[in-house]
Order: sequence, then C-alpha cells, then structure tokens
Amino acid sequence: MSPSTSQAATAAPPAAARRPVPQPAASTAAGVNPDAPVRVEVAMPRDLFDRLTAHDHAPRCRYDMATGRAEFVAEPGPAHEWRAHGPSSLFVRIEDALAAAGRPVRFFIGRATRLLSEDGAFEPDESLYIDPPDEPDLMEFDGYLDARRGHPVPDVVVEIDRSVGSSRKLAPYFRMGVREAWTWSRADGARIWVADPRVEDGFRAADRSAVLTGLCRDDLDRLLASREPAGVSRELAEQVARAMLADAPG
Repeated sequence: MSPSTSQAATAAPPAAARRPVPQPAASTAAGVNPDAPVRVEVAMPRDLFDRLTAHDHAPRCRYDMATGRAEFVAEPGPAHEWRAHGPSSLFVRIEDALAAAGRPVRFFIGRATRLLSEDGAFEPDESLYIDPPDEPDLMEFDGYLDARRGHPVPDVVVEIDRSVGSSRKLAPYFRMGVREAWTWSRADGARIWVADPRVEDGFRAADRSAVLTGLCRDDLDRLLASREPAGVSRELAEQVARAMLADAPG
C-alpha cells in the first residue's frame, strides 16, 4: 500500500503562502548551523507540495500546515548516519537482553519509516515499535504509514541534527500518536521529548525516557557522542532491560 501525499489534509495555507516564494536555506553547511544537514524551506500551497512529492523518489520533506511552508532536507552524510545507527543498535540489544532474561518483547525497528498525517509526510531517522499489534501487516507496507487511516505509529522516533530551536517541528509526531522523540544536534546534544497532553504543544522535554525505562538524557547523549557506540549501547541495553524487568507486572 502506498498512499500518496496528495491524500493528506487539504486545509488552505495562510494567504501569504499561496504563491511559491523561495526562502533562504535554513542551513548552508555543517558546522555553520547545528541543524545540519542542509535544509531549505519554501513557502508554497499545499496542493503544489502534494504534486511535487507524490512519488516514491521524493526527497526527504515535510509540510507545515501552520505556516504553509515546505521543508526539504539534503541527503544525510556519514556523520549523520553514524549517529543514527546508535539508537538502532541500542534497540536491538535491549530486545536481546529482555529475551535472554525470559521476558521477550517484540521490537520492530524502522529506518526512514515514512509516516503520513494531517500535517504532511515525515521520515524519522529511526523509529521503534514496541509489541506492535499488527506486526505482520506492518511488515507488508511498502509506502507511507497513514496515521489518519489507523496505521500503527512508532512508540519512539529519532531525529539526528534536530536542534532545540526546531523542536516545534516535532509536534506533528505527537499529534499522530508517537509517545516519545529523541533528538540530537551539535548545539544541544541529545534531548528526550515525551507526550504530555497538559501542555500546549502536546509534548515536553524530559530527563528520562517514558518508554524505555532506565534511560536518561545523559545516557542518550553519551551514546550519540561516543566513537565506540557498540560498547555504550551494550551497557545501556543491560541497564534499560533491568529497569524494564523491574517495572513489569508480576
């Protein structure tokens, strides 16, 4: 199933955004702005964005309904991919540690899983589903997972090179039902964001993970900053598994 981005919400963008107007790049080079890789935001109508991105080879992009702006992201380089691999390695090791302890939990780990919601199309760098209810169906999807149609959304999404200043762009993940987001940037290091319906944006910064008990922000920062992430992820996986087992009922 490959729902097109043209099926996304068609609410009209603000009047100022009805004609495409090129805007300066949000970042022009790694090191100039911590929000690398290069991002370009362009004001355009939603229907034009849908036509430009309604194909399998569309660049990494999203549409912000609140501002009427499309964000296009350059393909990530090795530094980005290296950091994105850290959380994936951690997820695998936690799953293995729980299974070894006799409490297996099904983890479904996605890289660049394509999500679709009323806010547009999104591709987190990594995503984690814990005990997905429809795992066989999930594995059959070859396109966008459409939150509006009840397709499963991740429990955790990971965004590398996403600064605190751009954390407002995480709101669509939480609106579609994601429980937690991890971000990393050169300026801010690792951050953990958790769903909280009591606050205006529906999420807030947290010192500890609400999904993977036992993992704190400093742990995540250490993992993403390490040049030997295998050893760090092994240590953290054992720590998280112990905490999750201690919290498990029975």
